Amino acid sequence: MTRGGTAAGKPAEPAPPGLADRIKALRNKPKTVAVSVVVAGIVVVMGGLAWGNRAAETWITVAPAEVQLSVGASQSLLVAFKYKPRFRGRGSARSIAGTIQLISFPAAVDVAPTTVVTTEAVPEAVLKVTGLRAGGEELILAASNTPTDQRSWQTISVRVRVTP
Repeated sequence: MTRGGTAAGKPAEPAPPGLADRIKALRNKPKTVAVSVVVAGIVVVMGGLAWGNRAAETWITVAPAEVQLSVGASQSLLVAFKYKPRFRGRGSARSIAGTIQLISFPAAVDVAPTTVVTTEAVPEAVLKVTGLRAGGEELILAASNTPTDQRSWQTISVRVRVTP
């Protein structure tokens, strides 16, 4: 007795179908084709979303972005250093602890304090802006969670208009 082959009257095994034969066979199975297309589309979309959100991000937020006040009046700015984990959208960002500094030298306004070190318990900083004289200013704020690393600093600007 022999194993396999065409000996002893066994017919030869047919060659496996090629790609063209497989595609022709799918013409008779439209539901399978539709499911395959939908699954491939979902895979492409999910891959694109993952690729777009593949890196962790940090940035600064300031509210309000523009301030208008009169001479002698004060207004608070809420400053936060935000962090977005890998493969997540910006909606999942949270405020983290870090150092927040005013790095510009405004003449028309006074900002207090100029440097704030936030903690995990209180990750947002409140800066008080007071108008000193009429004019416009641009406050430039910087923040970092690792201040010794120069590449970790992020900046943002806030326009301040002081009216008489």
